Amino acid sequence: MLSILLIDDEPLTTLALRKILENHFPAIEILGEATNGKQAWELIQVKVPDIIISDIRMPHLDGLELLNKVREANLPSKVVLLTAYGEFEYAQKALKLQASGYLLKPYIQSEVIKEIFRLVKEVEAEKGVKESLSKVIPLFEENALKKLLAGKLDSNGLDDFMKITKNRWESCEISVFQLGGTTAKAEEIEEVIKISLTEEVNDYFSHSDCHGISFFHRYNELIVIHASPSGTSCDSALIQGCTQILMNYIEEPFLVGTSSKCCPLLQLADAYAEALSNSSKIQDSSSSRGASIRQGALIEKAVEYCKMNYTTDINLQKIAEYLDVNKNHFCNIFKEQLQVTFWDYVTGLRIAHAKQLLQSSDELVANIAVQSGYINTSHFGRVFKEMVGVTPAEYRRKSKIT
Repeated sequence: MLSILLIDDEPLTTLALRKILENHFPAIEILGEATNGKQAWELIQVKVPDIIISDIRMPHLDGLELLNKVREANLPSKVVLLTAYGEFEYAQKALKLQASGYLLKPYIQSEVIKEIFRLVKEVEAEKGVKESLSKVIPLFEENALKKLLAGKLDSNGLDDFMKITKNRWESCEISVFQLGGTTAKAEEIEEVIKISLTEEVNDYFSHSDCHGISFFHRYNELIVIHASPSGTSCDSALIQGCTQILMNYIEEPFLVGTSSKCCPLLQLADAYAEALSNSSKIQDSSSSRGASIRQGALIEKAVEYCKMNYTTDINLQKIAEYLDVNKNHFCNIFKEQLQVTFWDYVTGLRIAHAKQLLQSSDELVANIAVQSGYINTSHFGRVFKEMVGVTPAEYRRKSKIT
């Protein structure tokens, strides 16, 4: 999973950023919040976050000096600097030091969300290149198909696309899912939900004989382009499977339409229009109730897993793989069912365990931190004080007095 570190000498700024991350990026692990560059540098060397958001003007070590240290150490972290209006010269220096970007203070929430999404895609793409090209090719395919659908891919680009993808898109079909309206007045689906949907649909196709790519085309319109190795139409059960995935996320009725036959890529725009004309409404009165029951059982299993593994290196990726669900979707339903985020729940279990050990034993605080699931003692101390109001040592002393 991706990780992020927040740095600003104004606690209200980091608190606001944390809220944005928790609401819109629940799958990102927040490693902590630092109030100065020196403290941040100590954390960075141990944790090496994927993304760092830091104020420029800070005590001890300012944002530019911190960025310079990150670059000199050849760390892969993406660094975004926060700068106030009238400090453009700092932004220029930041770009020379290869900052990944900067945000102007006071920042607008939508700009922060947009910037973090951009960085997440960059990090995932870079990690994918190092791990396997199989994760990068779908991104290339998606971009090319989007251009083709919009009539912006010329014949040379199409030839290159067919060579790289080994002609697996020589002929294809298209399905269009209109989720809750496609006009500008419709309430747009949250970005996190969109990511979860496309990931789950793409994963569904990866386990079938058909090759499929999904992406959001406009407003709430999910496009699924699918191709069979034999050039014949994909089994209608596959589209039904995609429909069922969407019904787990979308409670309101939605429209589904599929082109009638396989067609060459150059006719994709025509196939899209045909799919729209073939649309029919999907509504299952039992779907919402069934989804609720399934989600309840899933969270019960997740809670059991957390209680058994909170003292280990538990993370979202591991529990998602254990439950065989998309991690973004899991984060959403966990918070919806328990009214607390996954990480806050795990932290609660760990701190409760630490309190018990502090009361019942004379173990060193460092040992108790490890036994409670924390490798970094200073990080444990900060989390403990934030949750309990006092340091571990103070808590132990007060417990023995009472």
